[in-house]
Amino acid sequence: MKNTFTTPADFWQERDFGAKISAVFEFIGAHWRALGKCLVYFVLPGALLMGIGLGMFTNKLYDFTGRATAAQRAGTQLPHMNSPFEFFNFAGLALAMVGGLLAFLLLSGTLYGYVRARMYSPADEPITPARVWAELRARLGRMVGGTLLLGLLGGVGFGVVFGVLMAFGSTLGRGSFAGPVLAVLLGYTLIGYISVSLALYYPVLWLEDNDVFASIGRCFQLIKGKWWATCGLLFTAVFLQSMFTIVFAIPQYAVMMGKMLQLPGLNSDVLGLAAQCLYAVGIIFTYCIPLLALVFQYLNLVERQEGVGLRLLVDQLGQGHTPAAESGHYRPDELGEY
Repeated sequence: MKNTFTTPADFWQERDFGAKISAVFEFIGAHWRALGKCLVYFVLPGALLMGIGLGMFTNKLYDFTGRATAAQRAGTQLPHMNSPFEFFNFAGLALAMVGGLLAFLLLSGTLYGYVRARMYSPADEPITPARVWAELRARLGRMVGGTLLLGLLGGVGFGVVFGVLMAFGSTLGRGSFAGPVLAVLLGYTLIGYISVSLALYYPVLWLEDNDVFASIGRCFQLIKGKWWATCGLLFTAVFLQSMFTIVFAIPQYAVMMGKMLQLPGLNSDVLGLAAQCLYAVGIIFTYCIPLLALVFQYLNLVERQEGVGLRLLVDQLGQGHTPAAESGHYRPDELGEY
């Protein structure tokens, strides 16, 4: 029997690896209409902004590559460049980065806001965009602050870790490559461990209402002894998401070939923008898969350590209604109400 995810006890459960992956698609199957509507309201504008930026960037790059390829085939002079970066559209690249960051933040907030609203709303109450917006608006500042904090800690930590390890590696290697290589491996291992641990940051921030600093410590507390399980789940979810995005990438590859080979119809800038918008929307929307996988891993770890779902089930015992009797008379061989 498939889980409909309408009560808190449906979410707070211990799940093995396969059950967590199944829960992701069961949740999407049960709520795709209401969740999809919320994603269109809040996430689609950022994804389209990202797609327009990508289209501006790739159109100029592919056009230049097409002219260079045509000149090479014809044996003529390559297009003149005033600078090595002339074929880069930096405005488009900046727009794509801003749109991508905005889309990711809105996607995380919308998805986790929907999960939170569904967990703590009556089972028969539909989750509307207005309900999700109430959750999103209440935690938007905390989410932005948490993102900035992670970015700052990541940049500082990356610099410090590699600076120390490279200095140590240079001393250890004594002029050879062994020390620096070992330092790089150790650095990537440490960064990988921290990154996977902090992958639970947004579920903790949203579902526990912790502040941005306390959520970091909570991540390391929950993942203790389950780092490999979390890493494997995240890798699998991202792999599944990348398989789905291949479908959305086909139009952009067609446009790329059309522009590079200067094929009529396929070398249109408008078509290039449309293809990149479709690709950006596909990437952002399918990213629900790894984000939901992290939610169910968080719920699983909390349930293992604290038994929230078990307590909810115990609290529900004895709250059922006694079925009403259809008649006050029973035959001798009937047991009556029970």
